[in-house]
Amino acid sequence: MEKKTFMVTSLDAGQRIDKFLKKMMPAAPLSLIYKLLRTKDVKVNNARIKEDYILEIDDSVTIFLTEAQASEFLTPYAFAEVEKDFDVLYEDDQILVTHKKSGLLVHSTQNEKIETLANMVLTYLFRKGEFDPTARGYIPSPVARIDQDTDGVVVFSKKQVTHQVLANAFTNESMVRRAYRLVVYGIVKPDVGIINFPLIKENGIVKVDPKGHVASTRYQVLKYGKDKTYLEAILLTGRQHQIRVHFQNLGHPILGDQKYGKKGDGYPFALNAYALTFMNLEFPLDYLNEKTFIADNTKELMTLIGG
Repeated sequence: MEKKTFMVTSLDAGQRIDKFLKKMMPAAPLSLIYKLLRTKDVKVNNARIKEDYILEIDDSVTIFLTEAQASEFLTPYAFAEVEKDFDVLYEDDQILVTHKKSGLLVHSTQNEKIETLANMVLTYLFRKGEFDPTARGYIPSPVARIDQDTDGVVVFSKKQVTHQVLANAFTNESMVRRAYRLVVYGIVKPDVGIINFPLIKENGIVKVDPKGHVASTRYQVLKYGKDKTYLEAILLTGRQHQIRVHFQNLGHPILGDQKYGKKGDGYPFALNAYALTFMNLEFPLDYLNEKTFIADNTKELMTLIGG
């Protein structure tokens, strides 16, 4: 048998032991992980624990594996090192706030597995000595995504407990305020308002449907052009493609939106995840309350509205 011991840091504290083991050994079947727990082959601080034990900082986790199991399952986390192509808006030991450029994927897809924001962030943290791919613990991750062609703010958590707190916050409009800026076709009237169209997703397309989920967007016009409008939209709910579909159904699709707008119009996608503000977060993230992070793409958008 091989004995492997891991010290729990703030990166991984706050999660269940079975979840931790799965992250340490992602290729291991769950049946093996629960068998190790049942047969006392996993101990925390030299004591047997149950599968729902919540890890604390400085816990010592010991795993007993056969040589074959250790060779197969305890492998370093694999990621592609990619040069940084994002701006750091804010960083501390809990979060990294980035400005993602339009055209850059947040996560890999079948068509692109290397040039992603996630790989860039992991490379950045790895080279700073803040991410160890051999530790097989928490992998710094985006808390909420934006679409590939959307420019703007993306927040990464550096610790498991941070991710859990922020993931919950992003589902609550009283805790996270997300402002977008965009250019749409036509003259939007009135110049302020709230769009309330329920949304449903079918076959990869989001559409308005009375049976769909409640979705609300507040907007304010910032400037009128001759036949286009530049405005700011605040998400009151966080449905996928909410802003894009809401304005499409108002008769004002976003410029450059090849999925919900005018295909082949030749414009760049005119949507900017402009600002993000945290509110009412509890300890240990309460220090972020009232902080606003801005990824400003105003100059590019202003060139699109015309006279």
